[in-house]
Amino acid sequence: MASATALAAAVVAAGAVGTAKTLDAQAKAKRAAVPTITFMSWGGAQENSELQAIINKINQQHKNEFFIKNLNVPANYDQKLNTYLAAGGSAAPDIFYMTDSNVPTYIKQGVLLDLTPYIQKYKNKYIVLNPANYFQNTLTADRGPNGHYYGFPWIAQPVVMYYNPKLFQEAHVPLPTKNWTWDQFMQDAKKLTNPAKHIYGYLQANGWPPVEMYVWSYGGDFWNKNLTQSTINSPNAVKGIKLMKQMVDEKVVPPLAELANVNIEDLFVQGRVAMFAGGAADGNYKTQGFTAKIAEMPMGTQHATFLWLADLGIYAHSKVDKDTLVKAYAALLDAIDHWKIVPPVKQYAAHLDQISIPDAPGGHTPKDRIPVILDSMQYARAPRLVPNMNQYWTALTNDIYQPILSGTKDTPQQLAQKAAQDLQKALKP
Repeated sequence: MASATALAAAVVAAGAVGTAKTLDAQAKAKRAAVPTITFMSWGGAQENSELQAIINKINQQHKNEFFIKNLNVPANYDQKLNTYLAAGGSAAPDIFYMTDSNVPTYIKQGVLLDLTPYIQKYKNKYIVLNPANYFQNTLTADRGPNGHYYGFPWIAQPVVMYYNPKLFQEAHVPLPTKNWTWDQFMQDAKKLTNPAKHIYGYLQANGWPPVEMYVWSYGGDFWNKNLTQSTINSPNAVKGIKLMKQMVDEKVVPPLAELANVNIEDLFVQGRVAMFAGGAADGNYKTQGFTAKIAEMPMGTQHATFLWLADLGIYAHSKVDKDTLVKAYAALLDAIDHWKIVPPVKQYAAHLDQISIPDAPGGHTPKDRIPVILDSMQYARAPRLVPNMNQYWTALTNDIYQPILSGTKDTPQQLAQKAAQDLQKALKP
């Protein structure tokens, strides 16, 4: 027979279980009373863990208004999002990450909520819902043909030059300075290159760094003002292509054979390339035997660099009350802007040293990087979007990157002429 103490303990335990079940039921009932907002995101396990912590905090702060459910899609994101949006209804997420180049297509398809009425209503309440607070070069894709806004960016990474100060010191090469030129870069890259040790001055692979930077830095462009004609074969644009070809011809970049089956960023981390063009938040803070530094990208006749953007959209046909959706949207934008480098909101970008970065010294962006990043944001730009961006990327790969990296004998002008013909096809949907 059980003792009185054991019976009492059992009664207490049963009561505790009952209380826990009651509290759990109450929590579920309370959650059911507020709308669940589905949010589709990308990112690997570590990034998603950080994002989920952000969402948990938002949900706690707004527990009486809404509940955000994170739908993480770490692979084939664009394909899956397009499938969900095409299916519509409950299959489509209420809020979702967008690749910047896809935004015009989504606007045309009518799947994005027109944010303009809500901007007028809430721009004085939420910093992230006021376009005037953004770097204007981050908003190009989010404005529709009618001038209305259909999304806002949550990250804006300018490409900067990472360099290995140890290799510079060993080669007796001065460190990069502000306003350095591509001519100076080439002189330095040659001195930093030591093929016998498989060490190279710079890294150029198929598609990265973007050829756009070279073309823009000499005042060239890929299109005329009205997006009716490719101008990649113009004299200024050809200078950018000539620069890339010079890098390969003068052997300051690794040959294709050394780029096969490797993560190209690893070559920099391993100390095999002295300079690597990467996003402002790519890392490389402490690697094998050196601490990476950054500089602005070299200039031709002007400053120019590539701007990588990602945006946040709201599904136009969501069944959730739109004002509630916009409130959740603003909460997500604001929280992510305090998490990612570089926040596209000017007020937040001014405080990069307060954004936590696990692998950085002290857990934050090194102070010497901040001026470089903010200066780069002033002139960074994303490619102008055309109806068929897939054809755009294909033309650059087939007509510029692959031939140059393979050691083509064609002249930069010949390469540009072929690219202009193929880029013209990108103007057709």
